[in-house]
Amino acid sequence: MLHSPLLIPPCAAFWDEVARTIVKNELLNVQRRGQTQDFSAIRVIVPTFVHAQQLKTALGEHVAHTFIPPRIATLPAWLALQPPTTKAAADSERLMALYSALRQHAWLKKLFTARRNTDLLPLAQTLLTLCDELTQALLPAMQLAPDAADERWQAALAQLSPSARDVLSDEAQLVWSIWKSQLDANDACAARLMQMLRLAQSADGPLVWVAPVEPDAFEAAFLSKYGERQTVLPIMLDWCATSINPTYAMAWAGMLDDTAAHGENDIVMPTGLSLCAAKSLEDEAVRGAQTIIDWISSGKSRIAIIAQDRAIARRMRALLERAQIFVADETGWKLSTTRAAAALAAWFEVVAARAETVALLDFLKSPFLFADIENKSAHVMTIELTLRSANVSGGWASVAAALDDAEAERALLSCLARQAELFANGRKTLSQWIEATRAALDALGMRAAMEADAAGAQAIALLDAIGQDCNTLEHVFSFAEWRAFINLQLESTPFIAPERD
Repeated sequence: MLHSPLLIPPCAAFWDEVARTIVKNELLNVQRRGQTQDFSAIRVIVPTFVHAQQLKTALGEHVAHTFIPPRIATLPAWLALQPPTTKAAADSERLMALYSALRQHAWLKKLFTARRNTDLLPLAQTLLTLCDELTQALLPAMQLAPDAADERWQAALAQLSPSARDVLSDEAQLVWSIWKSQLDANDACAARLMQMLRLAQSADGPLVWVAPVEPDAFEAAFLSKYGERQTVLPIMLDWCATSINPTYAMAWAGMLDDTAAHGENDIVMPTGLSLCAAKSLEDEAVRGAQTIIDWISSGKSRIAIIAQDRAIARRMRALLERAQIFVADETGWKLSTTRAAAALAAWFEVVAARAETVALLDFLKSPFLFADIENKSAHVMTIELTLRSANVSGGWASVAAALDDAEAERALLSCLARQAELFANGRKTLSQWIEATRAALDALGMRAAMEADAAGAQAIALLDAIGQDCNTLEHVFSFAEWRAFINLQLESTPFIAPERD
């Protein structure tokens, strides 16, 4: 049976309250074996594995004798343990298959004022995001009534005024049509729901669902199905304004579940909180880093940084590491902002610009290019001085002619020219573009240097993953489309720096 959720106000004692509930709640039917309490029949789903450790620690404080802990996991980890079913299409494969279909329609480019085919790539990505959101919201209802999605869609459109409906008609119909075409066995979201429902059908013990917010449509369907076979006890944070410190409730009113208002007289600095006015982003980062240094000097050892701005977070990290304080960054930053990604982008620019001098010199100065060649900096200096003195604006033939008397440097540029020619010729499938890129990294002496770099290794792993995910995609793409696709992947992939303790 699915029971009403137990709401606990956000506080430092949250996991103590969860542990107390598991120990004392009669619905969970905890077994006793002599002096040992056995919780192993209970499953507990927590947001992350860090929370699993916190819950185990809290259980140890609430059980007087030895105990067998419950089976604690996250939902993705539990799903990953299930036998594989149909192979869902990867995000990169879905993106390029949809893009390949969109570029066939000239009216789409006119509708969205796209000047080039590649301008449709961000549109394809946005459409897939909308499709996933529709799947998340409507698919569980469609399991019960196949026509439920169409009814809800028409009801939503009916809420619009006639003028708004006319404006949105083309875009809305496009989204709806693409979503219906994407909704098949290869859809990752649909496959995930099916796997969750199969998991619920094999429920083998009471379930404690711990989450910070209300379950989404997929999770609600899972809990409802699980509740048909076993006891389900949801435990969630209580986001009512009356349960939150008035100052926090006023500061983050958008997070609350009700509109209860507090008077201005209730705004009092909460205990343990201090505010610091900063004059700029740099000042904010410096003050934040100095505060942490002072805390460590005073003996504090458990410190978390919650940054509202990635630029400040990266600056704080740099300042702290300069002070020999290493930060375990759990959020990361865009892979596209790393030196390794910049090297790939610089190579693509050299190919696209046909050895334009500025782009060429920028790429030559990359630490990943020809990393195994001795005196590389001297070679690069010779090339730069020669091209600038000869006033060469670009072009492989002009560059080669200017370096006619510099044999070693001419050989390096010839290597670049050969690889650029392979990139510029014809259209290829994604698998062929992956192979061409791998071959270029090897020929230009970049692979080993990138694999030795954390971000470079992740960029190469990204290429390998795309090659594996899209090996059955037969659509062909130009170099410009390949370049735009890789740039989009690097932009949307987070880079998590390795932890150093």
